[in-house]
Amino acid sequence: MFDARRAMLKGPDLFRRFTVSDTATELAQARVPKHEQLIVFERTGKKRALLVRQMAYHHAAQGVLAREPFLITF
Repeated sequence: MFDARRAMLKGPDLFRRFTVSDTATELAQARVPKHEQLIVFERTGKKRALLVRQMAYHHAAQGVLAREPFLITF
């Protein structure tokens, strides 16, 4: 489990943060091209999908899912 007390958060971020919106679009309605690769994660039956190319640029995404904060890294 991540322990914020042990994190060394000095200096500027190396990568621009990617904050995932609390509102989501159904994947079927998102018009994601078939060749796009996705990272899909789930918490208590609620799912989110992020584009691999977004994560390759940002390396980390944060937000809230099922009323709990999350941090996904790639």
